[in-house]
Amino acid sequence: MDKRRYAMRGVAMLAVAGILAGCGKQPVDTVEENIYVAPAVEDGVVNGANLEGLPIAAEPITLTVGVSASASSYQGEWQDLDWVKKLQEDSGITLDFRVYSSDEDKNLMFTSRDYPDISFNVGTDKQIQDAALGGDIYELDELIEAYSPNWKSYFEENDYARKVATMSDGHIYSLPIVRDEPSNGDLRDQWLIRKDWLDELNLEVPETTEEFYETLKEIKENAGTGSIPEDVIPYYVYGITNNVGGALDMINSFGVAVANERYLVTVDDNGKVVFNFANEEIKEPLSYIRKLFEEGLIPGECLTDDWDTYITKTRSDLPVVASFHSYQNPDASNTSIVAMGPLDSENGKNSLIRSQTNQVLRNYFTIYKKCEYPEAAMRLADLIADQDWSIQAMYGMFGDTYLQKSEDGSVTMLPYEADAQAATSAPTNRVPFLLKKEMFEHFTYAEGSAQKQRDDAIKGQYANHIISQNNLYPNVIMTTEQTDRLAELSTDINDYVNTTVSTWMLEGGIDEGWDAYVEQLNKLGLEEYISILQEALDAFNEN
Repeated sequence: MDKRRYAMRGVAMLAVAGILAGCGKQPVDTVEENIYVAPAVEDGVVNGANLEGLPIAAEPITLTVGVSASASSYQGEWQDLDWVKKLQEDSGITLDFRVYSSDEDKNLMFTSRDYPDISFNVGTDKQIQDAALGGDIYELDELIEAYSPNWKSYFEENDYARKVATMSDGHIYSLPIVRDEPSNGDLRDQWLIRKDWLDELNLEVPETTEEFYETLKEIKENAGTGSIPEDVIPYYVYGITNNVGGALDMINSFGVAVANERYLVTVDDNGKVVFNFANEEIKEPLSYIRKLFEEGLIPGECLTDDWDTYITKTRSDLPVVASFHSYQNPDASNTSIVAMGPLDSENGKNSLIRSQTNQVLRNYFTIYKKCEYPEAAMRLADLIADQDWSIQAMYGMFGDTYLQKSEDGSVTMLPYEADAQAATSAPTNRVPFLLKKEMFEHFTYAEGSAQKQRDDAIKGQYANHIISQNNLYPNVIMTTEQTDRLAELSTDINDYVNTTVSTWMLEGGIDEGWDAYVEQLNKLGLEEYISILQEALDAFNEN
């Protein structure tokens, strides 16, 4: 007998039950084969799954799970993770992992339609949308309604997350991952400076752009003195526009909001898309950065150095860089290197530091139509979304090694050799967990951990300077046509921006070349580029 016991139904039956509470506009072009119809419940059991409590499985159930291979050498094999073992034990569901080692492997899965039962973080927007149109995956709206109180209540409470998870036809086909952790999403890079060198020179941590300039000059003039090396690099950036390690937060210090989360744009207070590098206000910070290049306080080679070189220079055993930008402070003690900034440019504008839009990311849990137990699969997703399971997925198991949970529900991260060690116990951010911001009001980080450093930096340096989420371009759904056209336009636009800005840094000419620069951007299709992004943003907000 077909254990799925699902059936197809007509559009008339979709009118009410197919819409998740608060889910916005009516869906269009729904593929009927994707629609889930609940089978009969017998003695609290539906298709082999208990409706409530643990274990989930009322009879032996095995689910094949598509997952991505780890990109980190320290990450344990999926089946060996303590979190996975405990999940199988408590749920009564055996997980048979199918690991995809490359994008080519994932592409083959979708093109061949050789699917697992479920997948964690496998599939792009286009692949998920195409599979939905092909009738290969379940529309999750009713499964969430019936079997996932955690996700149901979260989407009802958090409209932004619901919009991120909802595809263009108004339905949810894949659950997201939610990591609404201030020490992660509220800050992109810390702005770091060597406090030990400042102490040697009797200098304070700079608070203004002018003080920073004078500090860099002092460090350069004292090359070879004390622990400052002869080949010292006063300030090192990984290019100007790069999202990681770039000079964007220097620009933000002048009160010009630049994010580079996506497409080199932000959103103004009226909901209009702004292309950061065509904003005339950016000329002031670019001119300041040009002065640092001109005086050798930033090396010209940083405009062409690759990522490995950036890491080598900023984290060398014998330090050579005085100030740089990084997600993590490489000094665990927070004494020789400290977080600073953003700097006050004294131009009357509030200095800014970047936050991120990575709190909610799509496509982390998909149920394919071959799955014989969609009810059990959804209940498994609901179990993962439980706060205890979610925090252990990220930081390791409760006990004497990773996390300690108190009777009052608070959680303390225990000290261990390195943050990466938890990855031998937990899958980290590769599963559809649900970590709400309020969870971290009762969470204490281990001293020396990366997140403790960032949490301290946010509270100490950045809390009043973070770019508002409303001004960041969100994780919108694009149509295939929009995606393809943006790719065409962005190649020329971004190349031109990077080439021109790099030339200005090395040779000057910002004021003289500005008008011609903007004119050329328009010739390259900047207005169409912005209009596409605006159209997608408006559709996202209306959903």
